[in-house]
Order: sequence, then structure tokens, then C-alpha cells
Amino acid sequence: MPGQLTTALRRARLPLGRGPVLVPEGADPAVERAARVRERLPQDEKSAFDGWSAGRPEAAPVLTRALAATGRLAPVGELASAWDGWDVATRQAVVDPARQLASAMRQVDATACGSAVLAMLAAAGDPTLAAWLTVGWVGSARPAELSNADDRSLEALSRREPSERAQVLQRVIKRRSVAHGLGLLGWPGAWGTPPWGAARVARYPGVRWTHRVVDDTDAEQLRDLWSLVAGWVQVGVPIPLYAGGDSSGGWAEAVPRHVVLAVGGTDRGLEVFEPSTGRLLELARDGEGRREALGGWGHLDWVLLPH
Repeated sequence: MPGQLTTALRRARLPLGRGPVLVPEGADPAVERAARVRERLPQDEKSAFDGWSAGRPEAAPVLTRALAATGRLAPVGELASAWDGWDVATRQAVVDPARQLASAMRQVDATACGSAVLAMLAAAGDPTLAAWLTVGWVGSARPAELSNADDRSLEALSRREPSERAQVLQRVIKRRSVAHGLGLLGWPGAWGTPPWGAARVARYPGVRWTHRVVDDTDAEQLRDLWSLVAGWVQVGVPIPLYAGGDSSGGWAEAVPRHVVLAVGGTDRGLEVFEPSTGRLLELARDGEGRREALGGWGHLDWVLLPH
């Protein structure tokens, strides 16, 4: 009977992943973090933030996430000013990069699915990164992924297409996620992004990440996983999912091989960003269409979750 490595790992009860997994409680962690940051601001800065949001109601969620992501008021003001000069398409991409930038965020090579997913996750939570991807905009607070970039490179990239900026971003994230992937040693880039490396660099305001093995032959575990992931995407937190095959195609296929990002719910399951095609697809609970939504693979193997 065909088997999966993750089935064996889970049944062996190996201590993979650190910290307890959190259950969503009905509020976006970015909104909660923004509220805490706002509470610490002086009264005049609170009034400024409230005024920017009230004056641009369609931008209020973006400004809230920017306050959560940067922890400072100045970048929020810069973003509000830039917002006023953007066209509708740019605004939509900054608000919802998963749906507006999916094609541009297609993985740069065969091993960059995890990097593309982590880039989309970060952009979903940090409008300053989404704005850079969309139009090359950079404010005074650079996203963490651009922290080592020099001004000349950023200026040159600002004149390129979003897909070219996405390719650069994926390469940066790939280097960071595979570093120390084998303890003191780096994880071989040809093997893609390990779940523990992804959990280490994954970024969404108000969230820390851990990873868990998934045995999708266990109906109870799979049911609990669907519920947990659906709960997180409902409050606004995208969830990375690893997929693979089974030993019927050889043991090289019975390990995690691909990564997608759950970004929303549907009547039948989840809406996922599938980076090999740069599309949003439905991942149904009953397995229908699973191979397409999982990049051609048939099993869920691993997951990143807030903890």
C-alpha cells in the first residue's frame, strides 16, 4: 500500500515544531497589534493616525496593517500620502496582494514555491512590502526583506515590472529560509524550503509561527486541520500548506514537495495561492481538484501555523 513519510513521522510522535498551536479567536492579529501600538502613541500621534484613517476609509485596513507591521506612525503617514496619488489598480493590489498580484508572484524557479508563498504571506500582512511589489514604492521604514538592499538597487528595481521585483524578493527569502536548515549547516537549495526554515522567517503582524506534520490519512487530524486553517484565513491570516505524493511514485515523491498558501475560504474548502501557476484555486475538502490546487500533488504533508 502506498505510504507517506509524514504519516510515519506523525505516528512516531517525534517532537517536530515548537510551541502550542493557537486557535483563532475572531480577530485579525494585525488589527490587535495595531491597537496595542496605537495605545502607546502620544495623543497627538493617535489623533493623526485616526485622522488619516477616517479621511481615507477605503485605506483604513491598509494603514492599520502598516502600523502593526512597522510599529511606528511615520511610515503610516507616508503610506497615506502615497495612497492619495495611486490609481485604483495600485490601491487594490496593496489592499489585497493575494488576488491582485498572484500572477506576478509566480515562483521564479522549480524550488522557489516556498519562497513565493512566504513573500505573498509577508505582503498580505505588510502594505509597505505590497506597495514595493506593486509600484516599487519605498518609505522610510523598509520591510524586513529589503533591509540589506542598497538605495541604488531599489531605485533600479522601482522602474521594473512587479514580477521582476517578486523574483528578487523570492531569492532573498530563499537564502534566509535555507540558512541553518540543518543546524549549523545550510539546507540545500535544490531541496526547496524546509518547514522549519519557513516558520523561522514567515512574517505576519502579531503572529509567531511554528510547523506541524500532517497525516492526511488520519480523518480526525485532517478534519481538525481544515477547521483550524479555515478559522485563520477567515480572520485574515494566510496559512502555508505543504503538499507531496506517496510511495506509489517512489519514496522521493512521498515527502513534502510543494507549498501553497491558503488565503480564503470557499463553500467547499479553501482558496489557495498556487505559486507554480500564479493562480488562485479552490482546494476542496473532499479532495476534488486537489492535485491542481496543490501544484499537481495529492496529499497535504505539513503546515505552518500561528503559535
